[in-house]
Amino acid sequence: MAIDETANIENSQLAAVEIREYVTIHDSTIGDDAQIYERTSIKKSTVGDAVDINANCYVENAEIGDRVQIGPNASVVGVTHALTDEGIEHRNDQFETVSIGEGAFLGAGAVVLPGVEIGTNAVVGANVTVTDDVTANTVYRGNE
Repeated sequence: MAIDETANIENSQLAAVEIREYVTIHDSTIGDDAQIYERTSIKKSTVGDAVDINANCYVENAEIGDRVQIGPNASVVGVTHALTDEGIEHRNDQFETVSIGEGAFLGAGAVVLPGVEIGTNAVVGANVTVTDDVTANTVYRGNE
């Protein structure tokens, strides 16, 4: 296990992992042989074994399978806010878990929105915003 001294880990369980500089992990479980790169934030999530989460990523309320790769600057966002007649409800988080299947790959800058399921071995292209489920063993490049 190698955890950089600048990392902030709270209420989390870590297996044998590598955590780089300025990583924040709260209320999460990180599996064996995971590598979490610089300036990444992980909250309320489960991360499988042999997962690579690259630099500057944001992950909240997600279930990430084994051998998943997440490119730099990607966001996996499992929290939203209700939209009422008065507008967005301020400070009233609503959680919808994001699920990323085993062997999936998210390209650099990809954004996965609340409640979405990315199938096993699926590939999401760079800078794509995913609003609906992605079928296993497919490549999703967004609007084409």
